[in-house]
Amino acid sequence: MAKDSHPYTESKDDLSLVVHALVGLFSLNMHSYILVATDSKKCGAIGGCDIYEVGSVIALPLDYQSGKAKLQAWRHSNPEPSQEKTDNLEHEDSGTLSIDPFATWISPQITKMFGRSRAESAASSANESTFANQLPSSGSAERMERRIVEEIVRLFGSSGIFYSYEYDMTRSLQAKEGQLSASGCGPLSQAACPDYWFNHHLLQLLIGQNAQGWTLPMIQGCAQAATCTAFNGDAFQVFVISRRRVQRIGMRYERRGANADGFVANSVETEQILTIDTGSQGIHYCSFVQTRGSIPFLWKQPSSGLHPVPVVVGSEEDNAAICAAHLQREIKLLGRQVLVNLVEHKGREAVVGSKYASLVGICVAEDLVDARCVRYVPWDFHHETRGMRFENIKQLVLQLQHEISNMGYFWHSGKQALTSQQGVFRVNCMDCLDRTNVVQSALARFVLNEQLIRLGVHAAPERGLAAYDGLEQMLNHLWANNGDYISRQYAGTSAMKGDFTRTGKRNIGGVVSDASYSIARLWISTFRDYFSQSVLDFIAGNHNAEAVYRTLIELRSNEPDHAIQLTRARGAAIESSVAIVVNDGEIIQIACIVQSPILLNTIRAREEDDAVLILTNSSVYICRYHYQMEKVTEFICVDLARLHAVQHGAYITDTRTPQSLDPAHNHGIVLFFEAAVARFNSGSEQNVSSIGTSASPNPQLEDVSGDISASDSKLNQTQGYLACKIVSKSQVIMQQLPDQTQIAAPAVDVAKSSNEEHTNTTNACTTKPQKDGILKASLVRLDSFAKQPPEMLAEFITSAILSLKAMQDPTLNGKQFIANSPIVSEADARQNVNIIEKVSNRIHKAFWI
Repeated sequence: MAKDSHPYTESKDDLSLVVHALVGLFSLNMHSYILVATDSKKCGAIGGCDIYEVGSVIALPLDYQSGKAKLQAWRHSNPEPSQEKTDNLEHEDSGTLSIDPFATWISPQITKMFGRSRAESAASSANESTFANQLPSSGSAERMERRIVEEIVRLFGSSGIFYSYEYDMTRSLQAKEGQLSASGCGPLSQAACPDYWFNHHLLQLLIGQNAQGWTLPMIQGCAQAATCTAFNGDAFQVFVISRRRVQRIGMRYERRGANADGFVANSVETEQILTIDTGSQGIHYCSFVQTRGSIPFLWKQPSSGLHPVPVVVGSEEDNAAICAAHLQREIKLLGRQVLVNLVEHKGREAVVGSKYASLVGICVAEDLVDARCVRYVPWDFHHETRGMRFENIKQLVLQLQHEISNMGYFWHSGKQALTSQQGVFRVNCMDCLDRTNVVQSALARFVLNEQLIRLGVHAAPERGLAAYDGLEQMLNHLWANNGDYISRQYAGTSAMKGDFTRTGKRNIGGVVSDASYSIARLWISTFRDYFSQSVLDFIAGNHNAEAVYRTLIELRSNEPDHAIQLTRARGAAIESSVAIVVNDGEIIQIACIVQSPILLNTIRAREEDDAVLILTNSSVYICRYHYQMEKVTEFICVDLARLHAVQHGAYITDTRTPQSLDPAHNHGIVLFFEAAVARFNSGSEQNVSSIGTSASPNPQLEDVSGDISASDSKLNQTQGYLACKIVSKSQVIMQQLPDQTQIAAPAVDVAKSSNEEHTNTTNACTTKPQKDGILKASLVRLDSFAKQPPEMLAEFITSAILSLKAMQDPTLNGKQFIANSPIVSEADARQNVNIIEKVSNRIHKAFWI
């Protein structure tokens, strides 16, 4: 497509726009969207391949009417781009991406990948609007979705997103073996590294449809270039590229340390590329790579105050394994690791600094990593540069000079690599921002000077980089900008100590600026980071849309591996509960996780904690499990013989999000029974619990209420009910092997009254009962079944109870035994919201949504 016939100049239709790049596709509750870059600026070029930074993006709904309205509104508020700006992007020369800038191509082509044609899309839009209007909270839902879309647009439009049509930004020159352009090698996406491909998850739909030609890998980080003239008139270019790793991507206090797989927060690979055209000798490319990343073990730091104290979590064994996993991966990818740790040796930072040194020592001593591939270098940056003596950084560079010489750099000329880089400097401080950037810039300058000498273009080697007019100032700005980009992405403000990076000197003005940045970072981490973190996890594929909605409600984000950890903990809770409470000879039909107040005749308590529901061939158990203490703290047992009715239906306990109003994912069951045979155990010597009362959830069934008797741990009412809600996320379902021989310890009789017998009950809640050293049941997990919606799980449990009851009483009328009606309907849930919750919700919506 020639520039002089650019489609934008041929049409003034309100449905047209210039698309610089297709960023990705994503779906939220009300709409699916296409995200496109509408403005970009050129940052420089490497080997003739232009590099661009995204300037602005727009998210267009894929259903035709909504997309048309959004585009018309956007065109009205955005002036037409100048011809000069549109001509900056020569798409026709790339050979890898050809995009029709008319918006009309969006709906018919992309919506087909969602399984809808344009007509179906329009009908779907009408249905979605009708559904939204039926929700009393549709206004809130629309505001929440708009808030999420705005944050996605902000992250892609103002946080340092870079791309090229021909140059693979996700890999270093050495990783590409010196190959600069991808022309003739197919789409960039076929060779791009997913670790640094920022929009990879948003393009999965296209990749899955074998539409790689539409995909364009982008990185989040920095790309800056500057040109300098050598003494002989030859020009050379220095390009600094930083690429943030997608795994464990996030914000400052939301993501610290490492995850269970050894991926660390704020992991950034920074590459300095020197390009020199020597004429007859061809073009030379020299690349030097460094990395930064949070200290690699489990630790956290609360976002309270200007100087929060870090906290180490996890056992030393776990942290050593995590540290080893991280180092092994980095050694495999980049070679020998020189670990430069800049944290303070005393005070609050020493908590994690000393732990880091200890773990590296353990990894080496226990042969978890090769001792030849790791060197640990502690250097207290604040102590060594106190009194603004930043010139002392040169002492660190001299200390590492031997490592620099052995490490080398990648040098490519013509069609061959002349040298390669053997290892990297892995630099860190607490945030891996300000101090780290200063030290990395010093190391990069030293290497650049060595490269210029070796290439024979140095005017006066004894003078260093000062021999080149303006080179030092150019490098200062390159690296200061690099620090600012990474700092804004991780902490929300520009980098501190930027005055030294830009000028080579520390001054009072810089100190004042740093103080203001500290206050700004505190504000951002307290009031914005939790939401930005959740959206970043959504972009990276770590969270689904529901988790982002939930973040707006709970005002906090969860770790990406939170679901994995929760699933493991819930599995352990089921196993422990079965071992504690199930009687000898009982066969476990199903055990799963529910939320229950574990209060008789109570539908909703102030706090609804996890509980374990266990259905055996003779009883139903509801057990409260304390995750921190790792023990069953109380349980209720209901004999099936005295169970006279079961209800399952919608169980709405939260009205703040559309997801929390979906009956299929908010479902529960209620057990109605003769209270005299429901045994309660609190696991304490007194064996007492406060039991609340409430109206019956179903007027068609008997209205009952009651309390527990503190004297004999039995219910003093003739009838009662117990409610529980099936969890919808991170569910764990277990079942006993059908051919498993039952070996069980005697069940605890909580009806006994002697103090000695009550003491035995307490012990039973803290240890797994065994007989002859053998656990009493062997359970298998039903992972595929656990993924079913709570509505289906509730139906299965009630059907299983009916089958067991029918075996005991063949004359049982199933229609009378099972009631299918809402436990708490949406209308009832909204009516039950108290005045304090209503005021809190309104303030929350006004301030955050």
